[in-house]
Amino acid sequence: MKILCIKSSILKDFSVSNSLIHDVINQLKEQTGSVTVVEKNVGEYPPAHLTLEVMTALKTKDTSSLTDSQKVAYNEILTSIEELQTADLIVIGAPMHNFGISSGLKTWLDQICQAGITFSYTEQGPKGLVENKPTIIVSTRGGIYSTAPYNALDHQETYIKAVLGLIGITDIKYIRAEGVNISPEMKEQAITNAKKDIHSL
Repeated sequence: MKILCIKSSILKDFSVSNSLIHDVINQLKEQTGSVTVVEKNVGEYPPAHLTLEVMTALKTKDTSSLTDSQKVAYNEILTSIEELQTADLIVIGAPMHNFGISSGLKTWLDQICQAGITFSYTEQGPKGLVENKPTIIVSTRGGIYSTAPYNALDHQETYIKAVLGLIGITDIKYIRAEGVNISPEMKEQAITNAKKDIHSL
């Protein structure tokens, strides 16, 4: 099994999502035995933002007018798409940032959502071109956003679900740890609950 693992926390070893991702990968290894993990840390090493020149090259397949740095960005996007398409399972760490996702994760999602490559426009609406595959979202939040009154402010899990659905990925499971910044006790309980969910994958 080939697993694409996306880390997006900027907190490195202090990250709750990174720690839970480690547990998820170990659980998957125990279940399946032979596992290859392709790790991309978009929190520590943010991907290149899209530009007009690179977007144009992606659509025309003509890279002759790109600068060297633009060619690097172009190839990075193609690599991100290939890693996505060839993975058997995807694990995405997604800490909440200001009710949404981190800029690194947003940029990676922008990279992989390319009309004509990973989705197409049809008369019936957008159609995903990526093979549906199991995806695990490790969602961490400082507050409580899964229930009222703050669930309306969840632009994190809802956004990821919508974007992955755009390219054809709908088989999504969530490992959630929320309220981790409210108190040490709530953080400990949230992590404990998330670990139970991981063991039941």
